[in-house]
Amino acid sequence: MFIDLLKKFFFIRQDHLSKQNEQAFQQSALRIFIALSLAIFIGIEIYHTTFAIQTGEFANLAVNTAFIFVLCGLLYFSQQYTKLVAKTFLVFLAFTGMFLLLSSDSFYAQKYALIALYSIPLVTRLLFSFKASMVAIIVNILPFYLVADSAYSAMPDSMSPFYFQLLTFFTLNMGLPIAVSRIILTLEDNTSHINLLYKKLYKNHALYQEFFEHTGSPSILCDHRGKVLKANKLAQKLLTNGKSKKIENTKILDWLVPIKNKNTSEKYFWQVNTTECTLKIDKNIEIEVHRATLTNHGYYVLHLQVITHLKAMQQELQSTQLTNNRLTYFDPLTKLPNHQYFCRQTNQLIRSRNEHLTGAMFIIRISQFKLLNKQYGKDNSNKIILSFAKILQKKLSQQAVIGRLRGVKFACFIPLNQTYLIQKNLSTLIQSLLPNHITINGNTLNMNYQVGIAYHQGEGNSAEEMIEQCEMALEYSTSADRFSYFNNKLETQLVEEHRLGLKLSAAIKRKEITLWLQPQVSPNGDICSFEALARWPQKDGSFVSPFVFIRIAEELGLLPQLAENLITELVAVLESWHKDHINTPIAFNLAGQELMNDMFFALLMSLITEHPWLHKMLELEITETSAVMTHPLIHKRLRALSQYGFSIAIDDFGTGQASLGQLIDIPANILKIDRRFVSPLPEDQRHTDIVKSTIQLANSLNMKVIAEGIETREQADMLISLGCHTLQGYYFGKPSPIVEWTEEDNKKAKAHRMVY
Repeated sequence: MFIDLLKKFFFIRQDHLSKQNEQAFQQSALRIFIALSLAIFIGIEIYHTTFAIQTGEFANLAVNTAFIFVLCGLLYFSQQYTKLVAKTFLVFLAFTGMFLLLSSDSFYAQKYALIALYSIPLVTRLLFSFKASMVAIIVNILPFYLVADSAYSAMPDSMSPFYFQLLTFFTLNMGLPIAVSRIILTLEDNTSHINLLYKKLYKNHALYQEFFEHTGSPSILCDHRGKVLKANKLAQKLLTNGKSKKIENTKILDWLVPIKNKNTSEKYFWQVNTTECTLKIDKNIEIEVHRATLTNHGYYVLHLQVITHLKAMQQELQSTQLTNNRLTYFDPLTKLPNHQYFCRQTNQLIRSRNEHLTGAMFIIRISQFKLLNKQYGKDNSNKIILSFAKILQKKLSQQAVIGRLRGVKFACFIPLNQTYLIQKNLSTLIQSLLPNHITINGNTLNMNYQVGIAYHQGEGNSAEEMIEQCEMALEYSTSADRFSYFNNKLETQLVEEHRLGLKLSAAIKRKEITLWLQPQVSPNGDICSFEALARWPQKDGSFVSPFVFIRIAEELGLLPQLAENLITELVAVLESWHKDHINTPIAFNLAGQELMNDMFFALLMSLITEHPWLHKMLELEITETSAVMTHPLIHKRLRALSQYGFSIAIDDFGTGQASLGQLIDIPANILKIDRRFVSPLPEDQRHTDIVKSTIQLANSLNMKVIAEGIETREQADMLISLGCHTLQGYYFGKPSPIVEWTEEDNKKAKAHRMVY
């Protein structure tokens, strides 16, 4: 108890030392110095009291008592006024020393005075700064001089007192304070360094704590024996089920139970990289323990992951694995093998037989399925596909491989004997497999197919290669010949078309495709308009058929660029004719793909803006056989062009999709009768009736009629008699290069009475 009070009074308890406070140190040193001085004066007080009682001299006792009161006062105010008390104490020491030095002739009194004075630099260093201590050292030269001079005067023949005074002066007044200053500086440097290290340690510790708490998963730090050294909040919550239980310094086995595994040691499971466990308090919760070794300390960081839901999902996935396999390898609607699995089964069949296996693969495409889908809806269309698949499975043998490739395409591979390698016999066999009618919801539907066929004759070609061959053959099946066989000639033709496509792309870029004009005449024989035709000349003087290169351009998406080149050239010619008052229009063919192109449509709109007269000179012919002509965007853009004044003609009327519907959707004012209806005239009465009814239909709709493909006088006379407005064909004029009409300042054009 008494020791604790002393420690508290002198500020040397652990809580004071840990603060590293300079003021606490100064207060402690100051109280120690004052207390020691007080103890000395109390001892002197006791001595003087005894002496005064014996001698009756109380003068020295009074002075000493005054000193004691002064020291007690300083000790009392030392905590509240530390700096002031420290300065007062130094003054007290100086006063006491000088008082004894000057007022007493006693050798001992002078010695005590010097000790008091020479201790001032040391006390100053402990209570103040090094500079203040140096000032005290210099000030002490005065008492040293007085004492040394007195010693030399008393004993001039001996230097011993002087040397003693000199030694005492340098040792107590200078050496000891400087040495203590050096020690204090060293301690301060060490303290600063320790403080810096402490701050770094505290920061690292804080970062570690933050990282450990925010790893995103429950984490435990343990030693190699499984003793828990640290656990973050997530681990605390997980292991104790939210209860406030102590985890540190417990065993991991107190909280986790490893799931028995031949690769896992139940005793030291935390030393394994990954272990599955259950919670001891709830065995329904499964935990996966991931170990990370801390090599510097030999500890382990264990990350805990709750895998209960993952286990449940794993069981669910395992239970549905068969279903997933069927989704992977089979068509979900027909349950037939899909493309991938069909090829695998076919290749396995080919490899399982000897190398002389012969067979055929064919792809069946339901022709009119888009119309059926539109007419009967998606659900009924799926019923058609399902019914067809069942019929196909029923009619084919077990040795055949059947699959649904995509959409309305079905693939079959059947082993064949030599008899069915003959195309006629194979076609008959395939025809017998295909149902002519399918009944859905009481409705009997006529079925049409296109079939691409490829042979396998033990040559080692795979299922994938035969599918490609069947696809090639399928592309060349027609409405007239629905069964198309792959052969090397067909492959050569496809390769040649590919090469022709590359040449066509280059020709369009170099603008090698030119414009030709074919005249269109009125019933009296005068040229009233032209049709612009594209021609692709070759270096040998021959021409590639427009039917060929237009089809290739459409397949490759080159029509917009080709049309842009041609219409730019045509507008330049029309501008020249407009200046020369040649007001005969020219019709320009569009296949539909061009109008779907935003840039080409923008070009048309910009041309009519720049040339307001253009709508009178440029007619637009829409090929009615194009598949995109039923697209709503085409109709919208044609209506916009019609509003700007362009004349719009439906070309090849009667040969395309939904011809009567086109008359409603397309704002056309010209109808062109296709050459296939004109060529049988005038002998074929049926074609005569068709042409007559078409002209009557156009007249009822206030549409102009143009008949093309006229090659005889008889055809021309009949069409005129039926009321046809404009005639076109070889009988009136073959197509010729446009330069023939524009050379020599449009000489030929002016000669044909086109100047009004």
